[in-house]
Amino acid sequence: MLRLALIIFFILCSLSQTVRAEEIALVIGDDSAPYKEFANTLRQSLRGSKWRIRYTDETLRPLDQEPVDLVITAGSDTFRRTLGNTGKSPLLATLLPANAYYSILAQKPSSPSISAIYLDQPANRQARLIRLLLPASQRIGVLAGDQSMSQANSFRSVFTTQRLHIITESADNDEQVLPKLESLLPRIDALLALPDPLIYSRNSVKPLLITAYRFRRPVIAFSAALVKAGALAALYSSPAQIGRQTGEMIVARGNRLPPPTGPAEFSLSINHSVANTFGLRLPEEAELFQKLLAGGPEQ
Repeated sequence: MLRLALIIFFILCSLSQTVRAEEIALVIGDDSAPYKEFANTLRQSLRGSKWRIRYTDETLRPLDQEPVDLVITAGSDTFRRTLGNTGKSPLLATLLPANAYYSILAQKPSSPSISAIYLDQPANRQARLIRLLLPASQRIGVLAGDQSMSQANSFRSVFTTQRLHIITESADNDEQVLPKLESLLPRIDALLALPDPLIYSRNSVKPLLITAYRFRRPVIAFSAALVKAGALAALYSSPAQIGRQTGEMIVARGNRLPPPTGPAEFSLSINHSVANTFGLRLPEEAELFQKLLAGGPEQ
């Protein structure tokens, strides 16, 4: 009996030595708070699993010296720098808009296995928010650049199910943004902002919001910062929420990456001062959030 116990003990010890941690290279944009928040939440989500972050750096280290089982990038620039340099290691891009992901992917050779978790909120979620906030609105405007026009067009059929009609206007350069916006605003009931560096740059956001306010058109945005600056409301996903989704995906699937997807978790921000200015009586954020959660599957 003792001999059998010893044999089992040595077998278990042998097995434990062959099981190694699956390692991740996390490539982040910098050491700013959003990236730290993402990295910390991802690390917490991986606790207790066989996965661990081997290192966190602003660049991908040579894989022949520090091989990893999965590469994760956080941010558009890190994805651009890392794409094509991961060898056989799968690559998961995070914290970037869908249009940036596909634009970069089209410009550079890709890894054998590559996917993404976008920042963009699904069309169905956006449409439900607009219907809850602005039940009388029908014409939803989108001012788009090259990067966001395809997304605006993809929203059309989903918005139709909520009795919303998307009207687009395109801008090709910085000088066209405000004139095109002034052409669009009289034809719409509300403006939906989609992530696009040409349209919503650091220099253009304030005059864009002022112009929309002057035309008495509420803006549905994509970040809490835009709501604070004067947009009516926004759906967005925080770095922590994306980090948690990333960790849960890895624990469930390992480096067998699913197709690119949007955020599972999201937050809602409302500027009640702007709502009052427009004469809107809105429910509290918690009530609206629960209604969005109860709205059915995302698209």
